Amino acid sequence: MAAMFNGNYLEANSVLVPVYGVSKDTFLSFLEYLYTDSCCPASILQAMSLLICAEMYQVMRLQHICELYIITQLQSMPSRELASTSLSIVSLLKKAKFHNSDCLSTWLLHFIATNYLIFSQKPDFQDLSGNLPITSTTRKVSQFCLNQKRGTGQYYFCTRGR
Repeated sequence: MAAMFNGNYLEANSVLVPVYGVSKDTFLSFLEYLYTDSCCPASILQAMSLLICAEMYQVMRLQHICELYIITQLQSMPSRELASTSLSIVSLLKKAKFHNSDCLSTWLLHFIATNYLIFSQKPDFQDLSGNLPITSTTRKVSQFCLNQKRGTGQYYFCTRGR
């Protein structure tokens, strides 16, 4: 970001610099972090937006802070609330994968597998197998979910690839 304002880029000589793909509130939180080295997202969705902004500007520490916030909030959510929430964990997983948040995407896969009975009832669960890039972890979790769905009565990972 320093190169953008100090180098031979158009932004170095501009009075007004447009920022695309980020809401005003998210960018204000991002600036607050840059000035104060602290951030307090109000929700999981705001933390995800901030994580995306941090990835866009390559601010790794802020990415890790947002990952930790999301994980902590989801861990503290009771099963009853998790079942009734409108928050899409599969959507969070897709965004985490798309924005190279390996720690969060791996944890979300584990979280989905651990709470299979809750997530298998949600409509977006079917999107899990079709739209995610296939990695060895994704394949393992998909096999885990398939084995449980077939009614084996056991929770286990099938590590054989397709």
